[in-house]
Amino acid sequence: MSIPDFKQFIGKDTKAVPMSLQRIAAAKLPIERYWIGPKEATAISKEEADAYKTAHSIMMRLSIEAPLKHKSGHPGGPLSAFTFCYELYRHRDPAYDESLRFSAGHLSLLAYNLQWLFGRDRGDARLATPQAIMDTFRIVSGLPGHAEAGIGDIPFGSGPLGKGPSNALGNAFGRKILKKKGIVDVLLADGDSQEGQVLEAFRLASHLKLDNLIVHGDWNDIQLSGIPSKTMATDLASIAADIGFAVIEVQNGNDQAQVAAAIEKADSLVGKGRPIFVCYYTTMGSGVALMEEGSNTGKKNYHGAPLSEAEAKTALDALNLPSMAELTKAFEPLRRKHREGFEKAVKKRTSLRLPFSLPASYKRAITKEAGAARKDFGAVHLKSLMAGDSRIVVLHADLADSGGFGAVEKAFPDRVINVGVAEANMYMMAAGMRQAGLLPVTYTFAAFGMNEARANARLIDINTGHVPLGVLHDCTHAGLSVGEDGETHQERNYVNIPFDHTQVWVTGDSNQAAAMAERAMQIIAAGTESIYVFSGRSNHPQLLTAAGEAVYGADYQFDGRATVVRGSGDTRDQATILSYGAALHEAVKAADILSSNDRVVRVLNVGCIRPLDASAVIQAALETQHLIVVEDHNTEGGLASQVADIIADLVVPCTLHRMGVRHYFPSGPADQLMVLAGLDAEEIANAVEDQFAYRLAGGEEAFVACVYALAGRVLTTRFAVSAQPLMKRFLADPTYIKSLREFWKAREYDRKKLPTNEELLSSLGAVVDTTKTLNPLTGTEREEQKDIGMI
Repeated sequence: MSIPDFKQFIGKDTKAVPMSLQRIAAAKLPIERYWIGPKEATAISKEEADAYKTAHSIMMRLSIEAPLKHKSGHPGGPLSAFTFCYELYRHRDPAYDESLRFSAGHLSLLAYNLQWLFGRDRGDARLATPQAIMDTFRIVSGLPGHAEAGIGDIPFGSGPLGKGPSNALGNAFGRKILKKKGIVDVLLADGDSQEGQVLEAFRLASHLKLDNLIVHGDWNDIQLSGIPSKTMATDLASIAADIGFAVIEVQNGNDQAQVAAAIEKADSLVGKGRPIFVCYYTTMGSGVALMEEGSNTGKKNYHGAPLSEAEAKTALDALNLPSMAELTKAFEPLRRKHREGFEKAVKKRTSLRLPFSLPASYKRAITKEAGAARKDFGAVHLKSLMAGDSRIVVLHADLADSGGFGAVEKAFPDRVINVGVAEANMYMMAAGMRQAGLLPVTYTFAAFGMNEARANARLIDINTGHVPLGVLHDCTHAGLSVGEDGETHQERNYVNIPFDHTQVWVTGDSNQAAAMAERAMQIIAAGTESIYVFSGRSNHPQLLTAAGEAVYGADYQFDGRATVVRGSGDTRDQATILSYGAALHEAVKAADILSSNDRVVRVLNVGCIRPLDASAVIQAALETQHLIVVEDHNTEGGLASQVADIIADLVVPCTLHRMGVRHYFPSGPADQLMVLAGLDAEEIANAVEDQFAYRLAGGEEAFVACVYALAGRVLTTRFAVSAQPLMKRFLADPTYIKSLREFWKAREYDRKKLPTNEELLSSLGAVVDTTKTLNPLTGTEREEQKDIGMI
């Protein structure tokens, strides 16, 4: 039976036609598909054809000679995609239209050449001439092997494939919200399209009716290790048409006249309610006979390796091209004209660094009542900020209510967007939105933000090193707090994000969450970093002072420094517990238990894991000698690992005891799992008490060695900035360093009381050969596997 017309099902009795089918039928669009061949080609003037020929000749020389010169590069792709990219640049107005995004970042030679051809070099010496591009390609001080943001007018850098459509989607969506005119173009290669994230982006773009988005597909049917059509289904044009794109297919994507006609057709469809996919059927190495033959026959792949010396000579001899200097001189007048237009257009642009101040209508909400930071961060604090700043837009992966965004969506239905169960696309979409001028927030569970979306977070981080960018990633249900959902959801590696331009925070309570929301908006507006904010699922008390006031009141400003929530904050403290998030509240209870036994224990809320407050850690070590890290997190890669790094890097004299989640846990209530993990208040108190049995070796000399290490080694560590406050305190208050030195001098140990070698060996013998049943990866008991057999 043939497929019926879906429209006939709309409005039927749901007992006969399920509402699921009726809704899908209502959303289904008719196929809109166009073909461009020789008959549909547009007329190209002689002047335009001659200019294209010269530009293409430059591209051929670059593709052959630059990879050969540096023994590395992708020669074929820049030639297959050159024709439509060249024509695209001719058709776009840089005052309003977004610069072309390269999802296939390995086409970097093409990206750099286009910057020169169209006068978008912005004074970069590496782009001064095609010869300069060739000379500096893939060298340390030169042009990167994959397209990099901020070189010329390249808006976003890529290397990992499949990310471009998501970034372009976000930019197109952002421009829609901000009512900015102009077109967003992205180049997608056929091998590039094999990444699953591409379909996430395509499906959402269709749903959002982003008719200012054009995806340009370079379908040359060659990839690094084979042929796409023999690797997986590769007819993306049909898929795109079926999900609601307007699709244009170009018979010969290396024919200037056909390409020009396709771009004109695509531009005519802008604003008609559908995103557009233009599929250009091209030839890898177009214009170079030797490369074309290899691509057509499949005998030689010119995707990702330079031509040999002999192949390059054969190719260049057959082409008989003018020298690069002659080609450069021939194209220079047109380039100068393009440059004049570009420089005028750039004057109309505004900075990617966005201004931000707390809205006049905003008032921070402070509470003493128990709550859940995971909900209050969104439902209370971000919602209040959004009321005064329309640029703040939230994307969530089908989890709105879990993070308090259901209430936000009711208040701002057009600014809380369900992107579906597609975290990878969501993160990169947010980056594109930030580049359009929005302040994006993403929301999902920690397990998914850390794993499904991590590759995109990394690429955003890399780009933030080159251009102003930044996204706020809100991740809840971290650690054992999501207990009943089991080990698949109990993310225990969430703060282990060692990126260069991404801060990592964990909320201590609802009031600190408010200050974090404010500070996060300031940072992503400035475009200096992205922010991950984590919280658990469980409700919690608010942190209060001894007087019963909120620790994080209306005047508190979150600056990344650790805060003392228990203890004296000086040498009267006998040990320090460093904690954050859900475990922090158990740590506070433990300190209160110990205080009843006349133990004075400092509790530091380390709300910022990256960059870590090294000054607070070193000060705690020097003043209390014993550090106990308590975290609802893996003891590897979490706060304990960072504290250990400080101790090792700066010769800090102290003991360190790690308490965390060392293996997967079963489903169960969070409070019970915390007990099983040894993270309850009683167990923490016992662990702290145990530390007092360890007498730290070293007296005055240990303190002096640490200060010397601060002076001599701090600049070689990642803690160089965060250690500054402590060093400044030493310099500003000489009595402080004097008192600490005396404190350590008094700790000299009587050598006569040291254990004998026999006693030491006896203690070691008690634990040798007791580890046969332990997992060597975790140091915990190995779970028994169940062999269910093979069919």
